[in-house]
Amino acid sequence: MQYLVLSIGEGCDPVNRLYYCDLTTLQGGLEGLKGKNTMLPFKKLVDNFEAQYILVTNDGPVFTFLTNKNAPRYKITRVDISKQDEVWLDVIPESRTDVLTTVNCVNGNQLMVCYMKDVKHLLQIHDLQTGKFQWRLPLEIGTVTDTTGRRQDPEVFFNFTSFLSPGTVYRCDLSSPDREIKAFREVGSDVFDRSMFETKQVCTTCYICQ
Repeated sequence: MQYLVLSIGEGCDPVNRLYYCDLTTLQGGLEGLKGKNTMLPFKKLVDNFEAQYILVTNDGPVFTFLTNKNAPRYKITRVDISKQDEVWLDVIPESRTDVLTTVNCVNGNQLMVCYMKDVKHLLQIHDLQTGKFQWRLPLEIGTVTDTTGRRQDPEVFFNFTSFLSPGTVYRCDLSSPDREIKAFREVGSDVFDRSMFETKQVCTTCYICQ
C-alpha cells in the first residue's frame, strides 16, 4: 500500500473533503512512527465541502472517484495527484436521465456500474481506462441493493430484490465467455415458484407525460 486516503464528511450531506498521504515518503514507513507523537504529512486534494467524492480505485498516483461535483446524477472522474495542476477528467460523464448509484472496480480493469433508470436498476460493465460501455448484465425489473467485487477477482456478486423476489444474491464470472449470472443464494425459492409469474413495466398516461 502506497497511499492513505482520508475522507472528512459534514453532517448527512453528500459532501466531503479529501486528503492523501504518500506512505513511501515516510522514513521507515508507518512502523517508523510507532511511539512518536507525529502527524502524518497529509496533502489536500479537495479542501471544501462542495461535493462528494468516493474512491473507486487508483493506479499509482492516478485516482478514480465517483462524484457529484457539477453532476447531481453523479459521474466517474479521475485525477493524477503527481501533477501540480491536478486536472480532473471525466471517465464516465453524468447521464442526462439516469442516476449513477454505485461503482466497483473489478476483473482487473473493468468497472461494474449501477444506474437507476425509470425506477429500476441497471448493472453495466465499462472499461476502467476509457469509461467505454462494454455490456449490460441481464436483470429483471427490480432493485440492486448491494454490489460486491474486487479488482483482483473476476467474480462479482450483487443482491437483487423485485416484485417476485424478496432477495437473491447473484454471482457472475466476468472472465467467462457467456458471462452468465447465476443465483448464489435465494430467499423463498422453496415456497414460491417465480416462474409462474412475470412483471412488466408500462408507462401510463399522466400529467408528466402529457
